Amino acid sequence: MTTPTRRPRARTLAAGLAVAVAALAACTPATEDPEVAAERITDERVVVDHWDREVTLPGTVERAVVMEWEGLVAKSMQIFGIADRIVGVDSATKQQSFRSTVIAPLADAVDVGSAWSGVNYEQLAALQPDVVFLEAWVASEENRQMHAHEVDTIEALGIPVIVFVSPSNFEEPDIVTAWEHIEVVGQVFDKEPEAQALVANLEEHLDVVRDRTRDIPESERADVVMFATVDNVMGERSIQSYFLTEILNANNIAGPGTFITVSEEQLLSMDPDVLVVLGHDGYLDPELVYAGQRAGLNWANLQSMRAIEERRVVSVGYDEWRATVETPVGLLKMASVIYPDRFDDIDVDAVEQEFYREVYGLDDDAAATAIDAQRYLGELDD
Repeated sequence: MTTPTRRPRARTLAAGLAVAVAALAACTPATEDPEVAAERITDERVVVDHWDREVTLPGTVERAVVMEWEGLVAKSMQIFGIADRIVGVDSATKQQSFRSTVIAPLADAVDVGSAWSGVNYEQLAALQPDVVFLEAWVASEENRQMHAHEVDTIEALGIPVIVFVSPSNFEEPDIVTAWEHIEVVGQVFDKEPEAQALVANLEEHLDVVRDRTRDIPESERADVVMFATVDNVMGERSIQSYFLTEILNANNIAGPGTFITVSEEQLLSMDPDVLVVLGHDGYLDPELVYAGQRAGLNWANLQSMRAIEERRVVSVGYDEWRATVETPVGLLKMASVIYPDRFDDIDVDAVEQEFYREVYGLDDDAAATAIDAQRYLGELDD
């Protein structure tokens, strides 16, 4: 059961301000000049998070801990030129090769654990952050309570927490909820024009796909299954389903749910026109699917699937399938296989290279390294 999102936790504004005052005192580094510290405390700002909480922050946020799924906070900070303010990250981000490639300061950020493996609250407090960004996965009431406990514990340390909800957990998934991560980061760090420009740029890239698929009649919409390695498909409640039906104008035939565990027999019975392989636990190249690689499933048993027989399989990288900065690249790759006649004039590889140069400001070699890092092998079987 998916719980309603944007549910505010009960807290009065007076109580929130009291927590914020304690946070400012606790988060002031011991070596900071008292006059500078006083100025930071006086110059407060308030932002509203996805749980509709008013979070009070110091006027200048110099130290941030980032715990997230999609990577939107850390990537936005990199693009805005302030990623060196990240002092701590969750375990998955710390270990993930692509994000470390495009966000160099992550190498020095401290691993503070996660809600799923356990947060190292002592380590987190020692970092003396001005704010913690926390992206909550709330697919159930149990999930929500787990994250609420985490937020309460961090705030009891005197550290403000900004809660984002994963884009798949809204009643009606929409890319707008992902862009809100970027916009709030802009508010926190006085980078609002840069945040607006980044969102506009990403929307412009998405429009390349929207404009070429919006007029496809119902009778010509492709039936697609999105396989999330190693043994799930993405159901109709996922943000990926929104991408497929609302931007790519294709059909998601997986049925209701978000992550749906699937067997080889079930995939064969779905028999989609196109199979999209999402790098959830690792990147699986289409050629390995065609060759019958074992990766979660034994693809040798699936060779009679129409999408495999007709070589209409497309793989997207570890971050490209998420609701994040690289989403436009992932959707263009998907669109070029789902509706090849509408995208045959686009050199997808060249667009991908230019995207990394334009959005992240990388040179050709660094862009090539970042693209290669999307092919993270993860936990796939040999």
